[in-house]
Amino acid sequence: MKLEDCKKCKYHYKSQLDGIICEFSGSFDNRVVAQDKKGRPLVVMCPLEMPLPKKDSSIVASNMSFLVNIS
Repeated sequence: MKLEDCKKCKYHYKSQLDGIICEFSGSFDNRVVAQDKKGRPLVVMCPLEMPLPKKDSSIVASNMSFLVNIS
């Protein structure tokens, strides 16, 4: 995420010399700021740009085999 976009984010708490304080997780987390090839500051590992893990909520026998001894 671009640093200027991060500063507009509702989870942005404070900018520091080499990072950002972010409240996305409900607590204060430090996000690293790096530069791209053109020297523009970018926030590394922004949680808003990370893919969400796929939740497997389907109930199938193979997922339940640890509960029951299927013979």
